[in-house]
Amino acid sequence: MKFNLNFRKSWQAPLYLLVFLFLWPCLAASQETYESSFAQAQVYDKDDFFEDAIKHWQKALDANPPANIALYIQLKLANTYSRLGRLDKTVQIAKSLTESNLDHYDSWFHFANALAGLKQYPQAVEAFKKLNALKPEEGLGRVGLAFAQFGNEKPDLAVEALRQAMKIFKNNKNISWHRDCRLAINQIKGFARFPPHFADLWLKKNLIRVQETYLNTILDLEYLLN
Repeated sequence: MKFNLNFRKSWQAPLYLLVFLFLWPCLAASQETYESSFAQAQVYDKDDFFEDAIKHWQKALDANPPANIALYIQLKLANTYSRLGRLDKTVQIAKSLTESNLDHYDSWFHFANALAGLKQYPQAVEAFKKLNALKPEEGLGRVGLAFAQFGNEKPDLAVEALRQAMKIFKNNKNISWHRDCRLAINQIKGFARFPPHFADLWLKKNLIRVQETYLNTILDLEYLLN
């Protein structure tokens, strides 16, 4: 029995070495593939060639990059599809991210924005509530919640959310959004005497503004690359 045990140990180490040497080129090739595609996607994304960027983001993701890079790529895919107006794809990706990253603020913001853009207002309200709980000091999420509540035909709750946002913007000395929230409250009150869908275009423009403000001034994915 001792002979068999020693014999087994004697061939195990060389076998592991052979397996490692066999797999190493594949692992190296995979890393090279994701890095090359990742770099190309960044170039296309910077120049607003979003369709081309998507192809290379997906190739980089398929090459099994590290977890932080995979999260970065999926968020890039979500907001690129959003910029292209393909909100169904944004919802699909962002929903998956919220399930695998329960407390990740950016995943929830992508999810909430896309749901609101698709007029799935009850689901958008819940998503905005979740992200606001994750970052109660960020006012833009309250604005998104307000417009989702308005789309859900609950103007009183929309006004309440806007007032909460105003307090945050005042504390942060964000004069522009503080003023716009006050204006939105007055507009919501003015819409009360009109049919429910009278303000659809107004609501759509404001939801787009929330999305663009988030993507252009709040979203910062560079921390995932460090």
